[in-house]
Amino acid sequence: MSTAASAPAMDRKTLARQLLRDAGIPMAAYYGLHATGASNLVALGAGTVISGVFVLAEVVRNRKIDVFAGVILAGFAVGLALTFVSGDARFMIAKDSLTTALIAGAFLISAAVGKPLTYVVARRGMAGDPQRAAEFEEKYRTMPVVRRTLFTLTVIWGVGLLAEAALRVVLVYRLPIATMVWLSTVMMVITFAALFGITVLIVRRAGIRATRDRSAPAPTTAEA
Repeated sequence: MSTAASAPAMDRKTLARQLLRDAGIPMAAYYGLHATGASNLVALGAGTVISGVFVLAEVVRNRKIDVFAGVILAGFAVGLALTFVSGDARFMIAKDSLTTALIAGAFLISAAVGKPLTYVVARRGMAGDPQRAAEFEEKYRTMPVVRRTLFTLTVIWGVGLLAEAALRVVLVYRLPIATMVWLSTVMMVITFAALFGITVLIVRRAGIRATRDRSAPAPTTAEA
């Protein structure tokens, strides 16, 4: 149940589809199978397999695999293997924190090396519109406010996702599994809603600042 693969540049419809795929379907599978008498391990495993099949089908349909889909598929595979080897059903939920933490790490590392992941994702989202992509590239190259904004957003998403992952690990070993199945989804939705809200606010303020900077009169020779 991890939608950490979503990114700040993702539109709402795409995010909704991924939330349904990574959280809604596994949760429905768990409660449905659990109601028929299936064990926590089997019910959680079935939900993870179904969600993984959807991710794999999307990769096959697009004929390519990006870093986010790759991390999710790897998380599914490793999580299933370790869960059934250990026999610990709670690990099936806790593994989502591993996937989320890996994505968070990617955000933070990309910021540290000067190539914010928000820039990479935004650029990828404009692949079908060369003119728009070129304009974005020019703004990123010439406008410090754009670079600062993307850096700030990258750090915020990295820290936010890492905090959510850590909290899930703590709760999964303190609360009943049946409670954590729905609570894990609620935590994810709240986290993404908060991060998207912060993103919109920061981008809006950056846009206002950029517009003000562009309209400001150039300094005279004496002022310079």
